[in-house]
Amino acid sequence: MNIAVDTYALEARDIAKSFGDLRVLEGASLTVRPGKTVALLGPSGCGKTTLLRTLAGLETPDSGAVMVAGRTVSDTSTFVPPEKRNVGLVFQDWALFPHMSVAKNVAYGLTAAERSSGRVEQTLAMVDLEDLADRMPGKLSGGQQQRGALAPRPDVLLLDEPFSNLDHDLRVRVRSDVRRLLQDLGISAVFVTHDQEEAFVLGDEVAVMCGGVIEQQATPSVLYDAPASAWVAAFVGEANLVAGSIDGTRADTVVGPVPVAASEPSNGSRSDATVLLRPEYLMLGNGNEGVVKDVEFYGHDTAYRIVVGDTPFLVRAMAAPRFALGDTVSITYSGPPAAVFPAVGS
Repeated sequence: MNIAVDTYALEARDIAKSFGDLRVLEGASLTVRPGKTVALLGPSGCGKTTLLRTLAGLETPDSGAVMVAGRTVSDTSTFVPPEKRNVGLVFQDWALFPHMSVAKNVAYGLTAAERSSGRVEQTLAMVDLEDLADRMPGKLSGGQQQRGALAPRPDVLLLDEPFSNLDHDLRVRVRSDVRRLLQDLGISAVFVTHDQEEAFVLGDEVAVMCGGVIEQQATPSVLYDAPASAWVAAFVGEANLVAGSIDGTRADTVVGPVPVAASEPSNGSRSDATVLLRPEYLMLGNGNEGVVKDVEFYGHDTAYRIVVGDTPFLVRAMAAPRFALGDTVSITYSGPPAAVFPAVGS
């Protein structure tokens, strides 16, 4: 189905869902643009899978609405069953029907007119499986099974942690292949994961979920440098969250002045805040402001644990270690305007 340019491939508005006395979704909202992938990122138990199942029609929400390709499939007066939503659902094993050939798996769910129009053959050719149409899923490689699972090309594809059973090296390779397939086929997708790196690699946008709500949905770069809250800042990457005194576009911190993403002109008054300092934006030099408490060399970079007064810092620097355990160092900020959040306790 062709989706209008100004129509979301998928939209969820204020989805709430409880199981007995347990409130799992607290008004979660999500959008997916046509041909784009949104990574749904969050800790275990935050409601990711429940939201995915609700989008697929496997769970009925208590309130809220779900639209697929501009068509309402769930609200207070409407509930379209899963098989009529044109939504694909992929679990950890990229399951295909084991008793059906590749071609019959692709044809499953198509109308008689679509099957006779050459849609199956065209789709198999798009994913380079035209020569394997009569093969059974058990005879396919892992990569071929993935292409077979993506071949039906639903309006939206929902993937629930499909790489969690793979070892690290295979996981990295497979997720790159899947991202390329999704892009090549123009499939709109929601990808559930608890892995921040995976979310950033696969997601055109990332929706960060906590406690049954979407805390923020944005591109990976915006999430990283302009998170909506201190919690999001810490969840999507390594974060030094330090006290600062804000004066216009500058924060005075224990490591000196830091430019901040504030728009108010200075009026001579200051406000207390929490300032986000990413480890790679901190620079170490010779000095006596801080003490090196730990050094970890990873080959491509070195992680230092530094204490300045009573404030701990994580600092990342390229290449081999310059400083050793117990060294005294200077520490300064050298990065873009830092995100600012309310002071702890305010």
